[in-house]
Amino acid sequence: FGSSSPAGSAPSAIRRRARARLPCRLAPMGCKTSKAAPKAAAKAAAKEKPAPRKKLNPADYIISKRESEAIVKEEGTIDGQQFNIEECKDCDIFLMDNIATAFIDECENCRIYIGPTESSVMMRNCRSCDVMIACQQFRSRDCFDCRLALICTTEPIIETSSNMQFACFDFAYFSLRQQLSRAGLKLWNNKWSQVYDFNKNSEKPNWSLFPQDDVRPMLRLEACTGKVTAEELQMDRLVPVTLGSRPWPSKETCMVVFLPDGEEFIEAMIAKVEKTEGWHLARGRSSVLFEDRLKTLLGWTKESKLPSQCKGKEITCLQICGPGVFQQVQDALVNTGLAVGARKIRVVPQAHVEELAMAFFDTWKDEV
Repeated sequence: FGSSSPAGSAPSAIRRRARARLPCRLAPMGCKTSKAAPKAAAKAAAKEKPAPRKKLNPADYIISKRESEAIVKEEGTIDGQQFNIEECKDCDIFLMDNIATAFIDECENCRIYIGPTESSVMMRNCRSCDVMIACQQFRSRDCFDCRLALICTTEPIIETSSNMQFACFDFAYFSLRQQLSRAGLKLWNNKWSQVYDFNKNSEKPNWSLFPQDDVRPMLRLEACTGKVTAEELQMDRLVPVTLGSRPWPSKETCMVVFLPDGEEFIEAMIAKVEKTEGWHLARGRSSVLFEDRLKTLLGWTKESKLPSQCKGKEITCLQICGPGVFQQVQDALVNTGLAVGARKIRVVPQAHVEELAMAFFDTWKDEV
């Protein structure tokens, strides 16, 4: 038996070596898998790469030195880029698309529509132009004898300009609502009449208001023939017309506060105002307020948690005027479809309306 032990150990050693080599035999398969994985990952990464940016032709984003022409830029032709209009005379120009920012320079006797603009519209060295604009900010410099119909979320600014006339935006077409939304413009958030003049002249003001009834006729809509359908041109008003700083037909007003995420009820209230005889939408504004201002605006509610719940969120207020309007609005909030919005709507008590309306609409600037 002593000599059998080395012999018996040889097969065991061979088997151990064989088992040790087994992974080496499997290694080629493993190697193929490890090489394929990076290739698959590379293909997946390639698919996830953003599409190359479309090469822009600068000539597509400028209208220059045109005279007595009708020019319409339809939806999708500007697509949120900057646009310039310069040195045009007696032209009808319609930019019916989203725009990043726009410049109107050295134009004379033109009628211009500037579609929803995400940032600012700058107008310089223009004479006798009628312009309809939807934008976040409007500024003019060295302009004279121009009429402007605006939806503007900040105070319109004029500088070294004279005989500038303002009114509320009033135009509609099928894609306008979507364009306003993409530009971050709220239908009811409009400071069109709160003009700031860098060169204020109390004896001879540089700006005034022109009749709202003259707004729609200021653009020659026939210039859009073939580009905009007759049905579009007959659409109901989309952007509500507010009185702004025009004379209000009644001293009695009602201030309605809409809590965050109450947009459907804001639109329902505006529709109710437009349909109700004797009611007039005086002004509207949306703003994000710090908690101290929320406590001032909502302190009368006695809902102690409400200011903190609204902190950092957008609050909207509408001020409606008309004889008997305060009680009528409260009745509408109980007896009409607006009742379903009770959790999102608060009516400021009459005793606080004057003070809070002045603070919210006139005194408090937008907080950043």
